[in-house]
Amino acid sequence: MWISQPNAGFRVNKAVRATATAALDLLAPERCIYCDQLSRTRSAVCGYCARALPLNNDACPQCALPGCGAALCPDCLQRPPALTSIRAAFTYDPALALFMHQWKYLADRRLSLTAAKLLLSSLILSSKNGILMPTPLHWRRLLKRGFNQSDDLLHALCSNRPDLRAACTKSLRLVRREATAQQVGASRAERAKNLRGVFAARGDFRDRVVTLIDDVCTTGATGNAMASTLLDAGAREVHLICLARTPAH
Repeated sequence: MWISQPNAGFRVNKAVRATATAALDLLAPERCIYCDQLSRTRSAVCGYCARALPLNNDACPQCALPGCGAALCPDCLQRPPALTSIRAAFTYDPALALFMHQWKYLADRRLSLTAAKLLLSSLILSSKNGILMPTPLHWRRLLKRGFNQSDDLLHALCSNRPDLRAACTKSLRLVRREATAQQVGASRAERAKNLRGVFAARGDFRDRVVTLIDDVCTTGATGNAMASTLLDAGAREVHLICLARTPAH
């Protein structure tokens, strides 16, 4: 007599995926964007080059500013930010700049999965971060770029860590209702001015803990503008987790 096996379909699908992945690795092996050697990690950064990226360990515990000796930086002491905390996997340097340029501006979306793997390897993200939300793009910027790298990053994180999927909800959203000028090169004050009233919360955020996902944090102005909007909407805490944090200029 045939007996139903509830997990049989899952095992078959897993075996098919493994076979397909192995075939893809053989026919179109992934190469590291830094050393151009074959990557055995199924990502665009090989294990050797990934270990060479500068971890952001010696940072301000509140805003993740590199080089603070794990103590609060002067800005956080003088003007506590709206964000409860920022955590960044790496310190932004020329190697990360190359990665970000190829990912965002050359629209190499395969790097979204690599970014997720690098972020997960740093162990700064857990399933206890509350609601996970990407940093939103205005529709004009989204149309021009073709994708939102923060949204791609969040999807890639969830595909690698299924336990994170429950933290993503479509009933709660943060939207960017105004297009702002490019923030590259702008000072902290200019960024804060450009971002005033830009974001809007959609849904009931009362007493919720929210973790925003982004690629790079430069001054924290964008994160703090989003946090202020969410706190005004009733959120209890707002955190930011990103791939890289720029040093003080």
